[in-house]
Amino acid sequence: MKDLNYQLKSLCERNLDGSRSTQAERFQLLQTMASHLNELGYRRMEVKSIKLKHVDAIEAAHQQVTYYERLLDK
Repeated sequence: MKDLNYQLKSLCERNLDGSRSTQAERFQLLQTMASHLNELGYRRMEVKSIKLKHVDAIEAAHQQVTYYERLLDK
């Protein structure tokens, strides 16, 4: 398991706020974001090293995919 994924998993296990479905959604979202960062080339990351530029990179990649999906639907 990648370091960031493992750290986020541990964080979710310690933070039990919300219902079980909320916890499961939070876990899935964080794991997906960590996987996307890895796909974008961000390696050896830790929870404490996540910055705004990483969130912006995920958002930009998502917008690009959404744009291409709209082009294919036309």
